[in-house]
Amino acid sequence: MGVTVDLSVRGRMRAQPALVVSGVRIMVRGRALRIGEIFDEYWLERSSLPDAGKLITALRAMPDRPDIFTFAQRVPDSAPGHPYYRETDNVAVLPIRSFEQWLAKQCTAATRRNVKAAEKRGITVREVRYDDAFVRGIKEIYDETPFRAGRRFWHYGKDLESVRRENATYAERSSYLAAHHGENFVGYLKVVWDSETGAIMQILSKLGYRDSRPNNALLAMAVRLAAERGVRYLLYEKFEYGRKGADSLTQFKERSGFRRMDIPRYFVPLTVKGSIALKLQLHRGLRDRVPEAVAAPLREMRSRLVSRLASTQE
Repeated sequence: MGVTVDLSVRGRMRAQPALVVSGVRIMVRGRALRIGEIFDEYWLERSSLPDAGKLITALRAMPDRPDIFTFAQRVPDSAPGHPYYRETDNVAVLPIRSFEQWLAKQCTAATRRNVKAAEKRGITVREVRYDDAFVRGIKEIYDETPFRAGRRFWHYGKDLESVRRENATYAERSSYLAAHHGENFVGYLKVVWDSETGAIMQILSKLGYRDSRPNNALLAMAVRLAAERGVRYLLYEKFEYGRKGADSLTQFKERSGFRRMDIPRYFVPLTVKGSIALKLQLHRGLRDRVPEAVAAPLREMRSRLVSRLASTQE
């Protein structure tokens, strides 16, 4: 059965073709080579995911099947469990024992200082309801600047209803944390819970309060909640993205005690075209095929250009 799913592309929601198979939505990307994957696979509850073998059998029987189907194992299953062609994916993983264990042994001394500094500088964090005040706070952060981390910030200028809708996903099993400095809303964090894991979906704060360390305070509260819930792992999406190595976000994760866990990602050809494409390694996107020696200078050029644009708008 054909449906569409809402996919965020550069901060804007677009309808993407999908198939409903074995109770999950299979998002299909590409035209010349159609690659299917479970929509929001990373965010779905582990218990809701169908058996991979049965799902692949069902896909192969469909006339409008994609050429290749890809799926990944879930943390903490790092040992290969399927006979299909696989590559390595990675997740930033923080094993949870207790908040005290994290603060004393898992995060760095710099992070401990930043957590204490946030408290001394007046940052308070509490779990809140997902209501109008929280959504307005998110929009204030979005609208603080059109540029972040050396690139255009795609959420800048979004209307309130879009902000509300996009941050409400999986609200029934999420915790929303708000950081305040006095009466000012200065940062937020959203974590989505599963039986053994909590996955951080977003952590963002106002650049004007960076020296008060709200992100460290928000993450500390997320660790505390995870320990109270008894989950085994706190996840923070990928540890490294592509081949560019460690960036500022990776460094923040590492200082906070997250470590890279490699997990298998499988690619299963469903058509003759898919088999040929997989043998030729055409399933990888153009970005993944660009040599790092070429990609790194391009990123630096983009960062300089964005910095110039930002300075003209100050």
